[in-house]
Amino acid sequence: MKPTPGVLALLSFTGSLGSETNSGSLVVSAISGNTNEFGVRANFTVALSQNPKSTVYICLESSDSANGGTIVESAPVFSAGTECNKPYLEFSPTQGTTPQTVTIEGARGTTGIQTDTSYTISLSASTDDVSFKNINTVTVGIINKNIDIPGSYFVRVFIKNLTGTLILKNNGSENLTLTSSGYNNFSTALTDLSAYSVSVMSQPQTQVCSVEGSPFGNLAGAHAVVTFDCVNGFVFNGTLFSSPNPPTLNQSFANMTTLSGDGTSGSNNGIGASARFNNPIAIATDGQNLFLADLTNNLIRKHSLGDNSVTTLAASPGPHGIATDGVNVYVTSYNNHIVNKINISTGAITLMAGASGVSGDVDGGIGTSRLNVPTYLTTDGINLFVTDRTNNKIKRIVIATGVTSTLSVSGMNNSNGITTDGNDIYIANSGNHTILKYNLATTVTSVVAGTGVSGNSDNSTGTSATLNTPYGLTMDGSFLYILEGAGKSFRKMSLSSPFAIFTFATPQAAGLLDGTIGIPGTSWFCDSSNCDTSITTDGNFLFFSDRHNHSVRKILY
Repeated sequence: MKPTPGVLALLSFTGSLGSETNSGSLVVSAISGNTNEFGVRANFTVALSQNPKSTVYICLESSDSANGGTIVESAPVFSAGTECNKPYLEFSPTQGTTPQTVTIEGARGTTGIQTDTSYTISLSASTDDVSFKNINTVTVGIINKNIDIPGSYFVRVFIKNLTGTLILKNNGSENLTLTSSGYNNFSTALTDLSAYSVSVMSQPQTQVCSVEGSPFGNLAGAHAVVTFDCVNGFVFNGTLFSSPNPPTLNQSFANMTTLSGDGTSGSNNGIGASARFNNPIAIATDGQNLFLADLTNNLIRKHSLGDNSVTTLAASPGPHGIATDGVNVYVTSYNNHIVNKINISTGAITLMAGASGVSGDVDGGIGTSRLNVPTYLTTDGINLFVTDRTNNKIKRIVIATGVTSTLSVSGMNNSNGITTDGNDIYIANSGNHTILKYNLATTVTSVVAGTGVSGNSDNSTGTSATLNTPYGLTMDGSFLYILEGAGKSFRKMSLSSPFAIFTFATPQAAGLLDGTIGIPGTSWFCDSSNCDTSITTDGNFLFFSDRHNHSVRKILY
């Protein structure tokens, strides 16, 4: 019988729940969820009718695990042990009536063959308790429904490392709610050649789930699979934080230390001073690693904060800006006029905007948009915000669709660093020696720091202070941190009006030397003419890519 489109599975359970000669029995719920030939999951719960006098083991067995009906062996289901030579549940004398969940993974049936299949899960007891020792086997029967529809296909998703509830949307209309990792699919079959576009509607409470590869396209004679990976944390300021509201950094900045590199250019991987970079111009972090745009080497490097080891993530032509959501890093290629996405796990590269080697100023989707010397970028987890320097514009790229548009930011002049808290965007307006603030809701642009004339004076009112080519930006919950290019100084700006500006570090001399920071301290950084590079924070410390000294530096207390 041909299935009804959108109906994925018909699930039921059958069998005796106890024995007339025993006082104990099993309490088995109806099955919830779906299984089908794609390998999605279904659940049912098991409990004892009463607390036992000794531990009861409920042994679980699929009638056809070779072809489907796999019992997922994760808590509370134990892998085969001495009590059961198969997966099992364990009920203690004090927790016997507490339901435990059994999860079944489908993967049953053959794509393209329009037949239903079925299998059973049997539950039997192993125990010394006489009340449960000889209870009848309970059989849970499952019909694994065929879902093939001639000329139509499904959009599938594969989810990694999910610990909460993730809600996805396809084509802006159909929702899919997920609470566990593995395969699943949107219930509506789409005709061949139809377009699909999968986006995140709602993230888990304490995770960020991002797509690997492309989440959109057209069906082409096959089911589509879109993969999402989930990591713990919250996206803020183009980095991954461990808390939803990033804390204000300890303001007792005291010392600068070198984490990797020794001032010599090169491209070696290694630990600490044995690693080599060549003009590392941008930096971002997921809290565990630093990611660097190694400009002259045309590489994206990963620096582990655990052991200061440096490895190569991927090759990337002309990398200039970098940001991350913990699953991917997003990289601008300034001389190729593009933005790429690089998956951290696989190193796979996906084009997000622009056309390689072709400059321009065109909004639109992937393949049609054009950029002109994109430099820095940041993300709020939903959008990328890119400084399109030669066009003097800020571009917004929707991560889920790749659609590029232009924000109405006014007054830009050779801008570089960019950062966001999700409500406002702050821009290092290098050519005008100012900091711009753009509100995403009102679309109003305002100058919050700098007079428009280069200088190095602090002031309790930001627009009365002077800056000298602000370049790199990052932020915490209270301050915007600024690394000046020509000014070669670290400044901080209060995020509360009137945006007071303070200087907290200048180099004693150009070069690579660890030491104290101050005005000046004993440390050396940048070169004699410039400090055109970027900074980031993990919520505890400041890090910067000391571009001209081919090293990674850390400011601590």
